[in-house]
Amino acid sequence: MPTRQPPKPDAHALAKLMYSKYAANPQKLRSDMPDVAQMLDAMNPPRRLHKSTFGLTEREAKRHQDALTETLAKAASGDATADEAIKGLERCAFLIRDDSLPSEANYETLSNLLKAAVGKRPASFKKSEKIAVADEPQREVISEVSLVKGVLLGLDREMRLISISVSPHKVKQRRKMLAFVGIGQDTKTDVALRHDEYLAEIDPHGA
Repeated sequence: MPTRQPPKPDAHALAKLMYSKYAANPQKLRSDMPDVAQMLDAMNPPRRLHKSTFGLTEREAKRHQDALTETLAKAASGDATADEAIKGLERCAFLIRDDSLPSEANYETLSNLLKAAVGKRPASFKKSEKIAVADEPQREVISEVSLVKGVLLGLDREMRLISISVSPHKVKQRRKMLAFVGIGQDTKTDVALRHDEYLAEIDPHGA
């Protein structure tokens, strides 16, 4: 009679368990599993106050969401121009601050958008870079919004994009966390496709 193999560990369940342990008692996890806690700390930096002082109306949010969804689709197919992608990043900043980013804006689609704007995805950067976007040198960065971990959008007072800063070591922190929980490696489940939903339980736009 063949030996029955134990069930394969569920990466989603493991991720949820680690996140819940960390959220419930981060100090205990730091004591019991310092290496794991250090990675979770890196994934969960102090949250910036990104909320707009005025907020978007429902109609404004819908307008930005619809336009962004269209731009994300064009970026995924390689049809978005750099100017369209930059405008899409500005819409992302508005919606992130308003906490109303559409579900289509996940790590993969936002990476496509960044590539359309500057020619490279987050993981393609080998060293820290700050890319100037504005043609007007007098425009100053007044605030920053984290697009995805390791990518900051520098904006002026009118929320126009001035610069894009990329920190490869922070991008790698996200990949290390994914590797630890096995997310992104199991192509037979929805884990690989929905990994950002699980990471979002910590901080969806952790810088």
